[in-house]
Amino acid sequence: MKKFRIKKKKETVGKRITSLMLAVLLGALLLCGGCGNAAQKNTTEDTKNQTDSGEKVSLSVWAFFDENTPGTYYVDLWEELAEEYGYDIELKTYSTEQIKDKLKIALVCDELPDVFAVWGGNYPNFLFDANACLPVEKYLEASETKFADSYVMPYEDGHNYIIPCLVEAYAVTYCNQDLMQEMGLTVPHTWEELVTLVQQVNDYNEAHGTEYAAIELGDKDSWLGELLYTMIVNRIDPYAQEKLASGEMDFSDPVFSDAAAKLMQLKDMNAFPEKFLEIGEVEAVQDFADGKAVLFPHQSTIVYHLLDEMGADALSMEQFPSCNAAYDATYAEYMVDINHTLTPGLCISSDTNYPDEAAQLCLEFARRVNERNVTQYDYVDFVKNSGLQAPAKGALAVQQFHEQLDQAVHYTPLWYAVLDKEDGDNWRNLTRKLLGGAVSQETFVQDAQQYLNFTVQ
Repeated sequence: MKKFRIKKKKETVGKRITSLMLAVLLGALLLCGGCGNAAQKNTTEDTKNQTDSGEKVSLSVWAFFDENTPGTYYVDLWEELAEEYGYDIELKTYSTEQIKDKLKIALVCDELPDVFAVWGGNYPNFLFDANACLPVEKYLEASETKFADSYVMPYEDGHNYIIPCLVEAYAVTYCNQDLMQEMGLTVPHTWEELVTLVQQVNDYNEAHGTEYAAIELGDKDSWLGELLYTMIVNRIDPYAQEKLASGEMDFSDPVFSDAAAKLMQLKDMNAFPEKFLEIGEVEAVQDFADGKAVLFPHQSTIVYHLLDEMGADALSMEQFPSCNAAYDATYAEYMVDINHTLTPGLCISSDTNYPDEAAQLCLEFARRVNERNVTQYDYVDFVKNSGLQAPAKGALAVQQFHEQLDQAVHYTPLWYAVLDKEDGDNWRNLTRKLLGGAVSQETFVQDAQQYLNFTVQ
């Protein structure tokens, strides 16, 4: 199934770097010395793999450690590989927000590590455009590990810069089955049913002195609000973004203002936690895992973290309900793809002294991560003909997710994934302003147009 791909109108490298440097200068003094507590160093005395000159291979690796990933094997595996290969690997782990800033500063200061993790979508474009990343297509082609085509889509210049190692993510809605049963609720399939659920939760709280949220949301990081808005748009018209990209409609179309009105209706009904604008994504995930909310629109990759925290029978994974005026029975066939054009993974600095060694290390890291993800957790296999077998019996939520993928007929990219980085940040900040009441719905619709100038690729 071919995915719809769109991109922002191409800017010059100079313009990108100039904008980047301005952003970096504002934050560099605060960020250059931070994050030391998040780092760890892995070394080994094994010298079985050396360069031709006898020098021991030494590689620096920056990764964002996703606390929502079950266990710590994304971090521990680097230490295992360092011992096996006989390399010195200095690993530094950051939160997702920290590494974004670190990579910006490191690019300008010419201090990128040998290997670093990046998100998918358009996020790493500024690194590719600055020639900061090593093309890796020759390593991908020579490797015995053959990735699925959707995981090795080349950048617009024809090169591959990412060795995929993280699973693709899709927007879903998690349901706390214990709270649903306690409150006598049913999974909503229409907008009216969702509004009824919110009111039922409010009534329950008033009657029992509780403070459950109908919908978990933490928008301190500005992205869960955008995700929810995109999901609502997608449930009104799953082809709206495609029409926006082709010029068939613009942002003044009622579908976008209707979605904004629905988002604000939920806020006005107190569907979200009281201080949701001050809650970060990681905190929101934990709050839901702790049983503080009924529904949670988020991405599919956190399902195993939630299952570990809540139990296999406490969770179901649904599609966000239909938001059309008339019920659309096909609403669940349309999925929002979080990364879309480029999948997340590992990049290698173009300045590394050990390109071959770094590439082989990253490929082996990716192969082992995928093996663990598939055989233990039943994540989607991203290696062709791997022969890996998922666990015989998966939890209900996992089964539901695979059913959603099987019946999907169209994928809509999360807007941030296909916008230029600067426009994407402005777009997310605008959705946060709408939720915070800093702009009206009319101003939101008017201002958004300057950030959403998509073109078809």
